[in-house]
Amino acid sequence: MVMDGWTPIYGGGQAHIWEVSKRLVKNHGCKVDILTRKLKDENKKKFVKKEFYYDNKLKIIRVGPTTKFWNLFGRVLSLFSMIKPLVKNNYDIIHAHAYLSAFPTKIAKVWSKKPLVFTIHGTGLDVISDMNKNRFTSFVKTFFEKFILFKLKYDQEISVDSSVLKYKNRNKNLLIIPNGVDVKSYDKIIVSKSKKFKIIFVGRIHPQKGLEYLIKAMPKIISKNPLVEVHIIGTGELEKELKELSKQLNVEKNVFFRGKIFSDALIKEYKSSHLFVLPSLYEGQPLTLLEAWAAKLPVVVTNVGGNKDFVVNEQNGYIIKVKDIDLLAATINKAIRNENLKKIGEEGYRIVNEKYDWDRITERIFLVYKNIIKSKN
Repeated sequence: MVMDGWTPIYGGGQAHIWEVSKRLVKNHGCKVDILTRKLKDENKKKFVKKEFYYDNKLKIIRVGPTTKFWNLFGRVLSLFSMIKPLVKNNYDIIHAHAYLSAFPTKIAKVWSKKPLVFTIHGTGLDVISDMNKNRFTSFVKTFFEKFILFKLKYDQEISVDSSVLKYKNRNKNLLIIPNGVDVKSYDKIIVSKSKKFKIIFVGRIHPQKGLEYLIKAMPKIISKNPLVEVHIIGTGELEKELKELSKQLNVEKNVFFRGKIFSDALIKEYKSSHLFVLPSLYEGQPLTLLEAWAAKLPVVVTNVGGNKDFVVNEQNGYIIKVKDIDLLAATINKAIRNENLKKIGEEGYRIVNEKYDWDRITERIFLVYKNIIKSKN
């Protein structure tokens, strides 16, 4: 598995790789190396050592210079540093995950003749220009994203959602294999609901996630439901700006920035909440949506990426237009008043419990590997 960022960077793509990798080891007898970059966080803590799990059958191997994630020098050199171990270790399958890991893995494929699988974890092509005011930056990002996703040839390309099907793609054999969730880990944790109506967001505090629109909707929500609280779980580049926005709108007493929360503590946050909100500008197939449903939470999401494939309005959640502050506020107020809100969350739980368990998802990916190796032989 190849990904150009790992701890302290951790999001849906990294969670996907981790959950699949450990099940490939435990359920299918594979040996898995996760090849990534040496990084350090804002406090200069370094993440450079190798990590070993499951009797050394699962390894995390970091290469390249130790830098912060967005350091261009570190990024470029790390990509070159990945080529040698990819060739030297004689893997049966190389599996790259969007985006930049496509380049070293493609070179390694040509050199080693090993099959290459590439997974798309969503695309922001439709909103790159909205998120980047600089035209040149938008052009460069759009060019490289299209080139990596749709121009490079892979033995198998996978996407976690179907939104990429609208683009012309050189890889005609694109498969849709969504994310999953470990429902059992949610079932075993029991907590009481918050006394106040608690809305939860989980994810990066990044322009992609549309948190600006949720905070701008808060005055309209509080005017009708003054005891509502929004708990933002995660960190990111917009945190300071959004905290200032909360103060400007006089909603800082209702909006809580909680930082990073993981594992059972995160499950408790989900299960003590009443509603999950994800006002994103773009998504792939968000893991947090499945996590919210595993906690039997009703959801409010925008009609982007995989959300459109999963959410049926007022059956298992609410789906709304992007950037519509008035509609977002009205929908949340409607959800608060809905006497059947609990049933909406339970319908989401039924869906993930029946179809989106990580064991099932990993089985489908392992079958892809088997078919590729069989065809090569």
